[in-house]
Amino acid sequence: CQLNAGDRLVASRALFGSCYYICAELLPRFGVKTELVDGRDLAAWKKALATPAKAVFLESPSNPGLEVIDIAAVSKLAHAAGATVVVDNVFATPILQQPMKFGADVVVYSATKHIDGQGRCLGGAVLGSKQFIDEKFTPFHRHTGPSLSPFNAWVLLKGLETLEMRIARHCANALEVATFLAQQKQLSKVLYPGLDS
Repeated sequence: CQLNAGDRLVASRALFGSCYYICAELLPRFGVKTELVDGRDLAAWKKALATPAKAVFLESPSNPGLEVIDIAAVSKLAHAAGATVVVDNVFATPILQQPMKFGADVVVYSATKHIDGQGRCLGGAVLGSKQFIDEKFTPFHRHTGPSLSPFNAWVLLKGLETLEMRIARHCANALEVATFLAQQKQLSKVLYPGLDS
């Protein structure tokens, strides 16, 4: 609902497989020019955003590589280029990170993952300013038809009740496993944002 033929999208190269496919393969078929950059390289963002863009898309941390992108710095560059910043915050969840505090304009979630926590239903969430939701998202949503059934909405609401507790346990367990793996001589590298390395 943000991009039209002829528009330009700058996105991080480190994306979930489906997101990468949409940015690199699908959107160009509809006339959207897409440039993929190393999300951790601010110079690459600066170079890509020297040309005006309609939108910037990134995941931080990315899935599956856990690349962490400086959302505030990228948002500043993107806004100077006239771009709307869209952050896929699935991995961090709203418990660990609120991208709008760092300048993101729109935040998206696959609610099927951490928000539900058990993969019981398909769903998603789009967060943005009232103006974005009213003027861009709602007309798109209303006329294309994606909506949750009442039961799936209830399942996701039940998942939200335990989200904070589950994320705390996920983080504690992941740090313990990553710390153990980092000590293993058979491994050359462990990718986990919670490690000092």
